[in-house]
Amino acid sequence: MSAVEPKQNPKRSPADQKCREEVFDPLGQFPPSQKKFPTRPQNPLNLILPQTEPLPIVKKAVLILMIIACVLMAGCTSVAPAGPNSTVADTKTTQAVVVNESIRPGDDFYTHVNDAWLRSHPIPADKSAYGSFNELGDKVDSDLLALSLRAENVSSKDADRNLTLIGQFYRSGMDTAAIEKAGLAPLKEDLAMIDAIGSRQDLTNATVTLTARGSGPLYYYFADSNPRNSTEIVPWFYQGGLGMPDRDYYLRNDTESLKLQETYRAHIAKVFVLMGEPEQQAAMDAKTVYAMEETLARSHFSSEENRDPATTSNIYPLKELEEKYPAIGWNALGTLPGSGPVRVVDVNQLRYVEGLNTQLLTAPLDDWKVYLRYHLVDSSSPYLSASFENENFAFYSQTLYGTEEMKPRWKRVISAESNQLGDLVGREYVASYIDPRTRGMVTGMFSSIRKTFDRRIGNLTWMSSATKAKAREKLAAMGEKIAYPDRWMDYSGLELSDSYAGNVRSASAYTFIHGPQGLDKIGGPVNPDTWFIAPQVVNAFYDPTKNEMVFPAAILQPPFFDPNADPSQNYGTIGWVIGHEMTHGFDDQGRQYDKDGTLHDWWTQGDTKNFNNRTAMLVTEYNHFEVLPGLNLNGNLTLGENIADFGGLTLAYHAWKENGNTVSGSPAADSAADRQFFTSAATIWRENARDDATRLWTLTDPHSAPKYRVDGVVFNIPEFYQAFPEIQPGDALYRNVTDRPVIW
Repeated sequence: MSAVEPKQNPKRSPADQKCREEVFDPLGQFPPSQKKFPTRPQNPLNLILPQTEPLPIVKKAVLILMIIACVLMAGCTSVAPAGPNSTVADTKTTQAVVVNESIRPGDDFYTHVNDAWLRSHPIPADKSAYGSFNELGDKVDSDLLALSLRAENVSSKDADRNLTLIGQFYRSGMDTAAIEKAGLAPLKEDLAMIDAIGSRQDLTNATVTLTARGSGPLYYYFADSNPRNSTEIVPWFYQGGLGMPDRDYYLRNDTESLKLQETYRAHIAKVFVLMGEPEQQAAMDAKTVYAMEETLARSHFSSEENRDPATTSNIYPLKELEEKYPAIGWNALGTLPGSGPVRVVDVNQLRYVEGLNTQLLTAPLDDWKVYLRYHLVDSSSPYLSASFENENFAFYSQTLYGTEEMKPRWKRVISAESNQLGDLVGREYVASYIDPRTRGMVTGMFSSIRKTFDRRIGNLTWMSSATKAKAREKLAAMGEKIAYPDRWMDYSGLELSDSYAGNVRSASAYTFIHGPQGLDKIGGPVNPDTWFIAPQVVNAFYDPTKNEMVFPAAILQPPFFDPNADPSQNYGTIGWVIGHEMTHGFDDQGRQYDKDGTLHDWWTQGDTKNFNNRTAMLVTEYNHFEVLPGLNLNGNLTLGENIADFGGLTLAYHAWKENGNTVSGSPAADSAADRQFFTSAATIWRENARDDATRLWTLTDPHSAPKYRVDGVVFNIPEFYQAFPEIQPGDALYRNVTDRPVIW
């Protein structure tokens, strides 16, 4: 799950795309290395307050009356809890959701619930989209700003080293005069190394060095579990090298794609001009860079191909890779200072390795030097002078996502700080802003949803007893990490300076070796206590290679979780997210991993066939959803997330009824509570998005458009029809019983 504002800073490791299934996609904000194209917007930006005041806190005895009243409006949502340092009464809170009665719930439940919110929350000029994740992200950003200002202003004599580093990073990012004066100086050493390339060996060494310094131009290299043996850590090698979102942006030849390709070439040329080249030379160099990227794109796996763990998990001995594909520099990667001993490498896309090796051996060295200079500067542009940053924003945010204005400077710096110093910032954030009740309450919800899932697996009619037993073993073994780690990453070896770009590069290089996916982990055992996401990230994910769910502290706040809210709300919101991640362990990708996180087929052939037949119904359903005129969802690309959305809401509903339902004895109250559950659930996906961003996400993101994360799910759930008996055959989204899949 991830809702991330398009980063103006390129290149985040795609490990989350490969093995981590999130609620939206950080964004993914998992490894601290940068990724240019998050698939949904999530970064907190300008705070936009709700236009209605929250209802006052009421005592529990009054709650049932309020729930009954809410049936007239089809639901309630929660207000923010008191701060962690306040005395919080044991009461329940509600906030009315004003539904649009002119939109029948059977025709469009998402808009029926969210229309008033959508109309009153236009997209801010500095965002490509605005939704529930952004609302919460705004609050997190404000908290991080307050934290950074405190760190900036404390005396180094009085502060611990962690606070000193936070303050130092923030000061360097806000010192625009120093940034302008520095120009390209922070990149001087690397630019000189590129200019000095005089042989194929020099080229190989340069690409490895740039990767180690946090600006890898051609591939992503990081440590993670061996998918074929989940007890050990091995290096992963993942395709890269492109400046546009994915391979198809280079290969499509429709009018709109051709126009975007030309715009991208113009962007490349502008970067070269900013570097000091004459316009004519810059135009020639831009053609060179684009041609090299286009060649690399032809060997990339497509987004759909990358969803198959069996074809993207290929363990090769280091010696064999060096012999077959020597231009990549496997031995150099395996012996980087600080790396653990490399015996094998998980090559995610062998076709790309073959294509890259050929390019490194055959493309002219001068062309490679042009390519490397561009990617080094372009990836660093958000941390350089205003001219570079503005040009980076113009293409990666305005052109690709339709964003009108750049975020305020402090928000850009806060985002970089949080990405680069994840645990440093996270430790202070948790101590200052997280309600201490949250961890225990959410842990209880995990337990109840797991219990419900176990029961439902046992009652499945389409699955054999043998597969059921292994599925229940996997569910019982599934780990959960809630709110924050018990042990934080050590930054004692990190040194920062007064240079903003220098600090970003120093932090990236430090994390490349010592971070959660750092190379120093290679060759060692898997540490079950490692967190791959910082607690201040508004997201959650499931990792099949660890068989674990991770829920950072930031998402455990309204509108997703409120310790003062009625269970019908919390199960509809964060309960759905918990169920979503739990179901990822059994979606079309996650089901291929066993209880230990090893890629292993533990299904009978008959059960696999039954599963595929049922999930094919979801593919067909989502293929028919038109997101923009002439642009439909891709049911195959989004299948895993659609399975998780469907399974997650189903699990959350039944867990609530079995373990958390506080309303009973009154049919009217029970009906109102059920409507409250589904209405609350619909609110977490509400989002306004620009057409450019929607188009990009539809083509590249494994998550469906927010509207269909609601309308594509609820109309497959029998209890939804019971809660809203006015929905009848003939309504636009009514689905006959025979058209509703039964999976989990």
